[in-house]
Amino acid sequence: MERRYNRVLIKISGEAMFGAGSSGFDLDVVSNTCQNIKNVIDAGIGVSLVVGGGNFVRGRDWNDNEMVRPETVDAMGMLSTVINGILIRDVLQSKGVPAQMVSNLPLPFDVENNNSFTIRRIVQNGQVVIFVGGIGIPYFSTDTVSVVGALMSSCDVILKATQTDGVYDRDPKIHRDAVHLPEVTYADAISQRLGFMDETAILLASKKGIPIYVFSHREPNCLLMALKHEIRLSVVKSKQAT
Repeated sequence: MERRYNRVLIKISGEAMFGAGSSGFDLDVVSNTCQNIKNVIDAGIGVSLVVGGGNFVRGRDWNDNEMVRPETVDAMGMLSTVINGILIRDVLQSKGVPAQMVSNLPLPFDVENNNSFTIRRIVQNGQVVIFVGGIGIPYFSTDTVSVVGALMSSCDVILKATQTDGVYDRDPKIHRDAVHLPEVTYADAISQRLGFMDETAILLASKKGIPIYVFSHREPNCLLMALKHEIRLSVVKSKQAT
């Protein structure tokens, strides 16, 4: 593979961890995901990682609940990412991949404080940085964590592994005639409300010029194949090719 990347930020949805189930996680699926991460590292590319918490708490499922405040749901979601991070860290380490968790929340379980000095040390030591616990305050998604984490750990690109094979002009789960978009500008993503990532995250990525690759986590060896552009995906960046 022609090396074009020094370090990448991988964003994995929580839903990608439960396999054929509807919640929790499937250890075989998690192991396969961690092997895909190792394949990227074996290609000489550093990795930072953000995993969502949707396999335990999905915010959209609580939108109409009047008993639980939105801030509480976000707190539950942030803690769900910690559970996932602990699991992924151990599975990576079982495969010989050193990894360290960082968080803006004060946590046990060998989780370090999320700051530039800590992250620089982890990166220099050749470890995977796993960002958990969200931003540490409510109303910010793991999409935003991904962009912030990518910037803090000097990543060249964000790999967003999702349940669909890229960005569409409308929801392909609802509209059978939805059109796949191989390239999308940040501006179009926001103005057309394409919905693959929250607008705060896209705006920050736009300001810093970091591209985002969106693809299906179901593809074999999806992470490395996305970097090679050998699977169907969408590239979100400043301008479309002319």
